[in-house]
Amino acid sequence: MPLLFRLRQALTGLGLRAALPMLVKRQALPDLLAALDRPRQPGATGGDETRRLAERLFRPLRLWPTTCLYRALGSYALLRAAGQEVRFVIGVSKDGDDLKAHAWLERDGRAIVSTPGPGTDYAIAYAWPADPGIPAPGEPPGPGPGLSPHPDVLLTEFPDRTGVLLHLGTGHYFTLNTTGVRAWKLLGGGASDSSRLASALAADFPDVDPVRVRVDIESLLSDLDRESLIFKGN
Repeated sequence: MPLLFRLRQALTGLGLRAALPMLVKRQALPDLLAALDRPRQPGATGGDETRRLAERLFRPLRLWPTTCLYRALGSYALLRAAGQEVRFVIGVSKDGDDLKAHAWLERDGRAIVSTPGPGTDYAIAYAWPADPGIPAPGEPPGPGPGLSPHPDVLLTEFPDRTGVLLHLGTGHYFTLNTTGVRAWKLLGGGASDSSRLASALAADFPDVDPVRVRVDIESLLSDLDRESLIFKGN
């Protein structure tokens, strides 16, 4: 790797390590990744050397802590500037009530940076760029009348039919039980108020007291609204 390019990469990496905690708070994840997806820099060469440099720059330090998210984002910027075709990935895994989230980079379908540890099966919650064949999202529509899912919120389902919501704007996660997953899907399908949601869920779960369903829906919608996961249109 040319010395001048390596020096630029090192300075860029140190700047990103310092700035990423603030950038993550201020920018939605897709916007931040788009900003980090820089064109190949002059003199760029040596993808493996850049990967090793990124690992050194973003490694955890006792007096300068970091996270898998910051490591993956910073390494993504450096590797893209080196001309490497890499993909940023966030995965989620659930063990009982314990939710784990992890961010890493892939190249040719193989994890190369912040590799997930053995024995953990992560479901992909978000990837940039998206998988081939998935159209790029356009300008999100404005909220219609009633309730609707926020366009920056993604649902990931687990084999036990529970799920987790990831808000790309805030980076926060919100877990859903089986009923919550069904309610979220109904909300996205046009059930735009609590009465419609409760009626649809009561039909799906006839053994549950409809009054209990209505109470649970009101509680769920209150939580979703507090976490900015839904729109409340006029």
